[in-house]
Amino acid sequence: MHDFRFRAALAGAVSLLALHACGNANSASEASLGSQTQPVQIQVPPAGQLPTDVTPLAYRLELKTDPDADSFSGNVAIDVALTAPHARIWLHSVDQTVLSAKAVLDDGTHIPATFTGNQAPGGVSRLDFDSPIPAGTATLEISYTAPYNMGLAGLYKAVQSDTDYLATQMEAIDARRMVPSFDEPRFKTPWSVTVTAPEGMQVVSNGEGISAEPAEDGWTRHVFAETRPIQSYLVALAVGPYEMRPAPAIPANALREAPVPLRGFAARGKRDQLSEALDITDEMLLWQEDYFDYPYPYGKLDLIAAPEFAYGAMENAGAIIYREAALLMNEQTSLSRRRRILTTHAHELGHQWFGNLVTPKWWNDIWLNEAFATWISYKTMDGVDPDGEWGLSPILAGLSAMGADSLQSARQIRNPINTNGDILDAFDSITYRKGGSVLNMFETYLGEEAFREGIRLHMRRFEDGVADAGDFMQSLADGSGQPDIVEAFTSYINQPGIPSLDVAVSCPAPDAGLITVTQRRYAPLGSDIDTNAQTWNVPFAARLKGPVGDRTIRQMLTAPVTEIPLDGDCPDWVMPNAGGTGYWRFDTNAENLTALISNFDSLSDAEQIMFADALTSGFRAGRISTDDLMTGLAATSSGHPRAVSEGFGIIGTLDRMLEPSEQAGLRAWVQHTYGPLAEYLESRPATALSQQEMLLRDRLYGLLLEYGERPAERRALLARARQYVGLEGSPDATALAPEDLSTAMIIGIEDGGADFYEAAKAYVTTATNQNERSTILRVLASRGSKDVVSDLFSAVLNGPNSTDEVFTVVYGAMANPAAQDTAWDLITTNFETVVERMPEIRQPKLAGLTGYFCSVRKAAEAEDFFQQNAQLIPGYERSLAQGTEKATLCSALRAQKALDVNNFFQQ
Repeated sequence: MHDFRFRAALAGAVSLLALHACGNANSASEASLGSQTQPVQIQVPPAGQLPTDVTPLAYRLELKTDPDADSFSGNVAIDVALTAPHARIWLHSVDQTVLSAKAVLDDGTHIPATFTGNQAPGGVSRLDFDSPIPAGTATLEISYTAPYNMGLAGLYKAVQSDTDYLATQMEAIDARRMVPSFDEPRFKTPWSVTVTAPEGMQVVSNGEGISAEPAEDGWTRHVFAETRPIQSYLVALAVGPYEMRPAPAIPANALREAPVPLRGFAARGKRDQLSEALDITDEMLLWQEDYFDYPYPYGKLDLIAAPEFAYGAMENAGAIIYREAALLMNEQTSLSRRRRILTTHAHELGHQWFGNLVTPKWWNDIWLNEAFATWISYKTMDGVDPDGEWGLSPILAGLSAMGADSLQSARQIRNPINTNGDILDAFDSITYRKGGSVLNMFETYLGEEAFREGIRLHMRRFEDGVADAGDFMQSLADGSGQPDIVEAFTSYINQPGIPSLDVAVSCPAPDAGLITVTQRRYAPLGSDIDTNAQTWNVPFAARLKGPVGDRTIRQMLTAPVTEIPLDGDCPDWVMPNAGGTGYWRFDTNAENLTALISNFDSLSDAEQIMFADALTSGFRAGRISTDDLMTGLAATSSGHPRAVSEGFGIIGTLDRMLEPSEQAGLRAWVQHTYGPLAEYLESRPATALSQQEMLLRDRLYGLLLEYGERPAERRALLARARQYVGLEGSPDATALAPEDLSTAMIIGIEDGGADFYEAAKAYVTTATNQNERSTILRVLASRGSKDVVSDLFSAVLNGPNSTDEVFTVVYGAMANPAAQDTAWDLITTNFETVVERMPEIRQPKLAGLTGYFCSVRKAAEAEDFFQQNAQLIPGYERSLAQGTEKATLCSALRAQKALDVNNFFQQ
């Protein structure tokens, strides 16, 4: 693995040239078409897209796999179409030893080929044929062996409880690790898969199982039905001693004549934890079928909980693979975790249409997959759980993306792809959460029915095919009958950043109001963003309350400054994001801000959430004083539960601006402001609380124990934490409610001494719940002393912990102010080992650790370190730029606001 990555780094000079060679390669192909005597033999390795003159039509893949072995063998037959004779074909292959390769022509002629791998980053490889393959169709046949990946990519091995399992993660560009292939999203073909595995093993793939028959001694040959056309990144395989849990088939309906077989798979001893997810799958899938007006496309549906997984889940057609913590549920699953699991599940099901049935042509439009699946997951949950207040989720998702979108180095939603690193960078909060929030905004603008008609039209137009952003927006325009949507949508997806609307409310006369809206790009303190360099087509909506009543005005903002006269009305207040669905931030003049604070309870739930964000984002941008911030936060404490928590999310930032001797005032303020609300929620039975009230109760409990004044409750929780980890006898998992686990571990590591740390570390070694293990390790790393962090690093780097758990400890320790310097020394001293022990997709992200420093000097030193070790983490550039910028912004906020914050809490 290191050899390959080292060679890939050395190919840097070729890479830049070869990325233009996407065009060069096609030009060479076109030139060759002019001559019937010269076969295509492109010399420059195509490090961008593969040439367009060879197209895969179908794959037939046979694998022999044994989870207990270190490698597997394969034979693949790829039917291809060639627009011209070819002496050389470029394709993808990573870490494979090719034993033989040839082309088989339609007349049965065999043409041997020589395989040469690793000609450009990403495993770009070539087949050179002994004689040219004529134009038309042929079959490429390749036999090979390959190691199981140990970094959660391609066909990889995961170990749990000393038992080996196999699973796949192909997206973005790792199908080429399992099979030599044309591994790009524009190539969409049927796949026929056959797997020979040790008898007794479960074997799951995309197609429905056709047969499982004995092969040679101790082996079984599993044959799967041919799939509908899918991309290579959607191919799935799981092999091992998984336990299978059958479920009732999803019944036929008006759209679909046949039931959909449904099964779940999990590691040994965990099959029963699949029940809740399986039980709700039929409701989700039936709701989505109705929304799309299109039957579920893939015949059967398997849900697979992999012992280790790099992402939350992967939407493989008909065989969705999940991280255990993203699918399994039991009595130790908290409400907040259960909600995340269900939205993840709805997200992956939604992909079966948007992402699988219709797929992007290239990675610059992966946002179409992920933004849509994020958005449809909340609509699905709102459909099957109407009491869950899921309509607020796309708004909250948008707010959670605004931290990344506040950076000068932020990506745009539809971002150009120039390197393989750009592909991995595209799987971030901008793609998922900002994208989903923008879809939500334009659904509100078009109207729910008109938006849905556009989606349905898009499914029909491009079923089993590929589409780009232009295709999608045209479908929306045609389906909704509103062609102006294209320009507005484009302004949001083709530039980075957050529109910041300065909304000034004035009344030139008692019966004539005026709203003046100035749009800029939002910039926090310390940012180098040119705030006046961009404008958006903003579907502005403002809510007004005044003499003529409560009303909403709407106008598409296209200019830097827009005046909106209010004839006959001088409003008492104006809420500059009516309904809260707009993806923008706002600030307003002092009189309107004061009026909004005074009338906070009159705002809708979503408007209250957006107002809370306006307070905290205005403070970070230097436009709102500490006094106004704290006055506004106090007002939010009477609002919707999510507005309350959105407001107090800044308390940790304020606390870190204060020295320990200065923190008493903050703790008194937190207790005074939020204590009565917490006591009220705690006094009510759970049956009398909504889901959001229960979530707020739990969040307030943690907030007050950490930043408030609850010494007795803190001691009581420490006692329960000691029981939990076994300091008062045998470990007792029932001593803590699942929602209290994180807070209890914080109290334990801060107040429980070395004995608690040792007991908690020992507890993790015997725990099998993925989320429980991760929570404990994260807290130990992020709250432990320097000695704790040193010991924990040694334990996870040299022990049996999963790669995900190594990631958790490394990032948690860097977020630990008391031990950050120790953590950084350990990371730099052991960097090669740290990289090796990370999931492969997270390795380039290590450069983002610079963002945990709140010091320009330290971030610069870290930046130098990562640049000197760039060969170990190819594709690191954006993560490094964003991390360095975050450190700069943190330093600037502290420099400009710490004194003001200290003065407020000393009052």
